Amino acid sequence: MDEKLVVAHDLGTSSDKAVLVTLKGKILDSVHMDYSLVYPHSGWAEQNPLDFWNAVCDTTRTVIEKNKIRKENVIAITLCSQMQCLIPVNKNGNPLRPAMSWLDARSAEIIRETLWKPPRIMGYNMFRLLQFLEITGGSPGHTGKDQIGKILWLQKYEPHVFQNTWKFMDAKDFVNFKLTGNVATSVDVAYIWWLMDSRKKRYQWHPGLCKLAGITPEHLPEILESAAIVGHLTPEACQRTGLLPQTAVVNGVGDLAGAAVGSGALREGELHINLGTSGWVAGHFTKRKIDLLHYTGCIGSAYPKKYYLGMAHQETAGICLEWLKNKVLYHEEQLKAEEKVQSLYQLFDRLAEKAGPGAEGLVFTPWMFGERCPIDNECIRAGLYNIGLHHSREHLIRAVFEGIAFNTRWAMETLENLFQPVQKLHLVGGIGQSDLWCQILADVLNREIHRVSQPREANARGTALLAGLALGYIPQFEDIAQYIPIDKVFHPHAQNRILYDRLFNQYKAIYKHTKNWYKEKNREKK
Repeated sequence: MDEKLVVAHDLGTSSDKAVLVTLKGKILDSVHMDYSLVYPHSGWAEQNPLDFWNAVCDTTRTVIEKNKIRKENVIAITLCSQMQCLIPVNKNGNPLRPAMSWLDARSAEIIRETLWKPPRIMGYNMFRLLQFLEITGGSPGHTGKDQIGKILWLQKYEPHVFQNTWKFMDAKDFVNFKLTGNVATSVDVAYIWWLMDSRKKRYQWHPGLCKLAGITPEHLPEILESAAIVGHLTPEACQRTGLLPQTAVVNGVGDLAGAAVGSGALREGELHINLGTSGWVAGHFTKRKIDLLHYTGCIGSAYPKKYYLGMAHQETAGICLEWLKNKVLYHEEQLKAEEKVQSLYQLFDRLAEKAGPGAEGLVFTPWMFGERCPIDNECIRAGLYNIGLHHSREHLIRAVFEGIAFNTRWAMETLENLFQPVQKLHLVGGIGQSDLWCQILADVLNREIHRVSQPREANARGTALLAGLALGYIPQFEDIAQYIPIDKVFHPHAQNRILYDRLFNQYKAIYKHTKNWYKEKNREKK
């Protein structure tokens, strides 16, 4: 094969996937490697940064060798990764501690004490909030999952780490640093560190906001566009990946912006849904807006001309199903043999379809690790409501499917209230592999669902096409859409409208009636 190729990595929360992609967006093959996420204490979530690096190297080499690809045909390597994963690195380029995952909420109290001192409105210090909004276009939330809070936590509780930190990096940027020796981040990733000046496309770290975190801009990576070349492979990286020194390392994107590109919804006002481990509704917009009450608004995009990405992010989507598979339904191999399925997810579809719309009144709220949008509450947790003796595992599975769809509808309505209603949404992410789940989304949202072909690979495909743009093979950003096919359209079923509208209102009422109880139950006492 003499076709030019890109190795695009989807560096997720639980695994890395190396995907071989042509410059026209055709996916040839992929290889993935798992790594662990640990929870040392309540609200903590950590990972070993070297697991990211080792996985990227090993999957790259494996997918190249497996497909007998000539090294010279791989013109670029690039990453789409989880974001707000804080990695402090010393002058030798070594991590000083485990990475603090985007799920890590340990700094909620420090954020409250340091940034959101009284007088408060909706939990924010209004003077400080206005400063963030003016400079960045957004603000850290209450959950303690933002980078500024994690840096403040290190300063207070691990001062030896804080004092020896040369650079603070995110997951993608740490791997790019290991690949090239150069330290850079992308606009979309830097934006949600809430330390960058986004006014008039300045895209520079703001000294005043950095001071709030006790650091200077020199502690942070250089900010470049997503379709910028960070550098080329070091000798060590060549040895580890099996690629050549001239292979370009393209900056890449965080998972939010990567999904936006890979969804093909690139025109003004088009929206997409990504439902994988976490989930969100987003689209490209020119005018910046924000809704602090629901913790949604505009962040940086991979699109240079429309650098605002309307985004409503929810913390736990597909991971709720993983929890169900791993922690509730034991004996996986026995179940697969009994039911004659290759994957338990196939069984889940079968059982959820059997349960029927509404799961006979069983309602699931998917807030298993707090929530950002649409409720911005670190104390809230998931729940199963209205359980009766007549309910069985098929109702439980159906309720999980529908609960995630209800949360997605709430997020979608938040965005539509900021911008404008839409008639269709593009769908990417692992959940998109299930026809049943796609239909549930269409029914609950009352919108057409346009599923992108190979939805699990959308992030990697979009990031690979950005590399093609960076290297001059694709003329303009919006030309990327022509390489992203839609494989099926799901239309809402009118007969489910009344049922799902009623259940959605009940779903929102559950939050209203339980939020204070969860606050009392889960707020960490200091």
